[in-house]
Amino acid sequence: MNKENKSSYPILGMIFALILSVGITFFNSNNVFSKTKTPIEGYKVYLKGDAIGLIKSDKELYDYINKMQDQLMKKYNVNNVYIPNDIKVEKDITYESNISTVANIYNIINEKSPFTIKGYKVVIDETNSTSYDNETNQDAETIPETDKITTINVLDKDIFKEAEKKVILSFVSEQDFNDYSNDIRKTLIDTGEVIENLYVDAKITLIDAYLPVNEKIYTTEEELTEYLLFGEKQNMSSYTVKGGDTLESVAEANKMNVNEVLIANANLRGSSALLYEGQNITVGVLNPIFQTVKEIHKVEDQEIAYKTEYEYDNTQYVGYQSTKQHGSNGINRVTQKIKEVNGEIMTALISNQQEIRPVVNEIIVKGGRQPHIISAGNWGWPTNIPYIISSHYGWRWGRLHSGVDISGTGYGSPIYAAKAGTVTEINYTGSLGNYVEIYHGDNYYSRYLHMVTLSPYVHVGDHVTMGQTIGDMGCSGNCYGTHLHFEIWQGKPYGGGQSMNPLLFY
Repeated sequence: MNKENKSSYPILGMIFALILSVGITFFNSNNVFSKTKTPIEGYKVYLKGDAIGLIKSDKELYDYINKMQDQLMKKYNVNNVYIPNDIKVEKDITYESNISTVANIYNIINEKSPFTIKGYKVVIDETNSTSYDNETNQDAETIPETDKITTINVLDKDIFKEAEKKVILSFVSEQDFNDYSNDIRKTLIDTGEVIENLYVDAKITLIDAYLPVNEKIYTTEEELTEYLLFGEKQNMSSYTVKGGDTLESVAEANKMNVNEVLIANANLRGSSALLYEGQNITVGVLNPIFQTVKEIHKVEDQEIAYKTEYEYDNTQYVGYQSTKQHGSNGINRVTQKIKEVNGEIMTALISNQQEIRPVVNEIIVKGGRQPHIISAGNWGWPTNIPYIISSHYGWRWGRLHSGVDISGTGYGSPIYAAKAGTVTEINYTGSLGNYVEIYHGDNYYSRYLHMVTLSPYVHVGDHVTMGQTIGDMGCSGNCYGTHLHFEIWQGKPYGGGQSMNPLLFY
């Protein structure tokens, strides 16, 4: 019995020690809690009904908001910055560890429901189909942003109006713009051109709006003009002029044409502007937000080159040559209807032509027994005459236009081989349309794009003569308006060859 009592003492001791340990821990825990979790008076901030944090002082928050408002008013030069109407601050009991800084609360507010200033939302709708205006109570925040609808925030109406005008003046002379705006219509006596229509091919509406300050807001016409011309991805940089540079060399080095360089640098007055070493030139690829369209009635006298005809006198020895008739160029007065989009001809039609002076072909008599041959020199023109060069060889929109576009002779009009040679390709692609390629020897090739159909006149391997019909003018593939895209290459096209300006061969 005594042994059993003695053995129970250690167990009782262990139980007592455990109780004592738990009690001390509980006591210490209560002391820590009482020191760090003391309730304090604070303020709970709500935005759109949702709690976004706790602060010590509502006054401190309002003072911070006022300070930020002052900064925004100075930045945008306005008298009022509007805070969201759905902010609510209520007194609450909280603990020190839950308190947020007023800067954090301000950032949360500005991210979820930004502060605003009064201005205008500009809607540029290239579909020309939707009406956005104040009369319909259109909510500016509900306007969709698509590849055909662009919205811009501007502080003042005049900023956009002046920027829009500057964009149009990038593609139209100021004299033409003023004459058209003032409804002054020039009357053509003989030759010249008049603007029949000038417009922006988009519906543009300005809506009164509260503009969120966390979005881009345009405050100057210069900055907005740059955006309207070069787009969202303003791939622009500065080029420093070197000794010997010309506008042409600067444009070529930056994959632009001279007109694009002039548009990007309003301080350069025309293609004859002189550059100086060290001058900074803005370079970049144009990507206008809207299309500026100019429809032109143009009358011009086109010189028609004479051809040389050879006659052979079998009574004379080979090597004999005399001029039987001297050649002289003719003149046709051609009336054209031209549509330009952003300074580039999209369609060109010849509506009338009148012979002012006839062509007189030159006749050369040669000795020897040879058949009668009619020649147009080294390279013959590939279309009927008269014609319109609607797009020249060179850089535009950041891409090399590797030929010339010839239009005005009409849909289905004949296309001729520019020189004797062998047909190497007759094909169709989505961009080139129906085309013919001819090899002329001496490593020279010519190509004829956008034909109505695959050529019914020739086949691969055929030998053709200069002036032989090889196709009909159309608008297949990636094409705007009926025309022939005509190329001359030294070396195989896109097989290591180099495209050349076809007009240098005439």
